[in-house]
Amino acid sequence: MNLVKVAKLGSAVKEVALDEGATVANALRAADMTGGDFELRLNGNPATGDTRVRTGDIITLIPAIRGG
Repeated sequence: MNLVKVAKLGSAVKEVALDEGATVANALRAADMTGGDFELRLNGNPATGDTRVRTGDIITLIPAIRGG
């Protein structure tokens, strides 16, 4: 079992328990933080939904900034 924190900037941080081999996408669903236009970071590094997570990892959702 992996314990992972999911943080959305400007919102709460949730800790979720996931099975071995779980991904960032699994963590986002477990934390009910799906949807929206966000940049994903895993421990400060760019990540995708397919990136695997381990105990102690921190996933951060950063709102996408659009310029004009």
